[in-house]
Amino acid sequence: MAFPHGLTDLVEIFALHGINQAVICPGSRNAPIMLALTRNKHFTCYSISDERSAAFFGLGLTLQSKKPVVLCCTSGSAGLNMAPAIAEAYFQEIPLIVLTADRPKEWIEQWDGQTIFQANLFGAHVKKYFEFPTQMNLEKDFAWYQNRIANEATIISQKAPKGPVHINIPISEPFYPGKEEELPIAENTKIMQSLESKPAVTKEIKALIQQSLSQNPHVILTVGQLDPDPEIQDLLIQMNRLGICIVGDATANLPKSVQVNHDLILANEHIWRDLEADVIIHIGKSFVSKRIKQFIRRFPASQQWWINSSHAQSIKDPFQNLSHLLQIQTADFLRAWIQEAKHMPISTAYSNQWIDAHKRVKNSQKTFFEEGNWTEIHILNGLFKRLKAYSGDLHVANSLAVRYINWTAESLSHLRIFANRGTSGIDGCLSTAVGAAQGTDELVISLIGDVAFQYDRNALWNNYLPANLRILVLNNQGGGIFRNLEGAKDLPELETYMETEQRFTAKNTSLDAGIAYFNAKNEIELEEILVTFFEKSHTAQLLEIETDSLQNAETLKAYMSLFKA
Repeated sequence: MAFPHGLTDLVEIFALHGINQAVICPGSRNAPIMLALTRNKHFTCYSISDERSAAFFGLGLTLQSKKPVVLCCTSGSAGLNMAPAIAEAYFQEIPLIVLTADRPKEWIEQWDGQTIFQANLFGAHVKKYFEFPTQMNLEKDFAWYQNRIANEATIISQKAPKGPVHINIPISEPFYPGKEEELPIAENTKIMQSLESKPAVTKEIKALIQQSLSQNPHVILTVGQLDPDPEIQDLLIQMNRLGICIVGDATANLPKSVQVNHDLILANEHIWRDLEADVIIHIGKSFVSKRIKQFIRRFPASQQWWINSSHAQSIKDPFQNLSHLLQIQTADFLRAWIQEAKHMPISTAYSNQWIDAHKRVKNSQKTFFEEGNWTEIHILNGLFKRLKAYSGDLHVANSLAVRYINWTAESLSHLRIFANRGTSGIDGCLSTAVGAAQGTDELVISLIGDVAFQYDRNALWNNYLPANLRILVLNNQGGGIFRNLEGAKDLPELETYMETEQRFTAKNTSLDAGIAYFNAKNEIELEEILVTFFEKSHTAQLLEIETDSLQNAETLKAYMSLFKA
């Protein structure tokens, strides 16, 4: 048989490790990998033509399943097109296993078609690179080597911090089994298990907590992007009741009862010194809000702790003041803090300052939103209020959309919020949502701007658009965020070179994809559509909301000015 040696074993080892989903991009050189995946009874396979969209689709699958997903593509530039999603997965610590077919080494740089330098193709954006040999080698260690690669790649992708790994597979012709010829039976399928103990609360960590509490400090718990976790949410509520101020963006998935609208509170720089903290404890990943970072950098705490359960590959210090790295599970740390705080209660005076500032923000918001207005900030506030009747996932695209969700008066705490904030690009936000929608029957909503939608409209160029998918496109005919950025908004080049002015709508893309399309240009149209838009339907649905970019910018400027005094 001409079938490349070891591929069925490779795929079976993935399956034995519990991996059961693959996204396959059509091609010729990767056909043997495709066959090994699709003919393995454990795998559910998706065929998506656009490699960039396919990789983000796989990222979305992983967000739902919490298990690695296999990505498979042919040789040449196909793998390069996956790079944005691979980088996003690396910085979000999402496990992916990327299989790229390649020419044999002797044909690299010999003017052979679809041939580039694929060794270490993704550079530092994968946890490890492997080359999987497929040509039979007479050495006795050959099968052992293949097996070791398969196990090591699988284990590394899931070892904290999780992330993508890349396996490059040189394949010689012929690619296909003969007519009625079966694939080789997987035989070399011994799996290795990785057993790790969770870092516990050490005496040193306990002593640090006690020492801090004994000084009755001003404490802020900052929460970066964090997957929804009921256990963490319950512990945060307990900490908040003990007088700890908890600060996080909408992407932190905080329970509503602990939220303070920090981004709008900190718009007033005159109160920054009054809110200065003694101890800052950070969990989760990055912040969307620039103000919280600027505030802490200007008024650094005497101690700043980073809670991280894994051996960090690099020190993360966005506040520029890290003093302690605590290697411990987040839930274990929070429980330890709560236990000690019950015996050594601290004053709530400091957290009450944040609560009072939050109330002032809420009062200003109430007055502002009482008056209707056909602008994006008003539309989204009303939309989020309506969404309280529904559960599910909200995937928020980058640029202005991910900032809006931190500025509205209505909270989104009843939804699970996801965003591609690893690299914060617009290039695969919709594809990620489509992939995530495969793994749940609940609503999956994509909130996305028109430029991000047009950039990723190939997300709808596949056969996997489930009926639970809802897409909300904010169409202001361009990149409206730049009209709100200091420095950018006054440049003469703004309209031509920054705003990405465009006149496309999502209608034709929706119709081509076979999903229901709705369009709203005013409040009456929007209300009529929303009566049934989020209800169960037979197809995915897209709602395009058209507004004026200039009016959006002027209204948002007036809104932000309410909090700067």
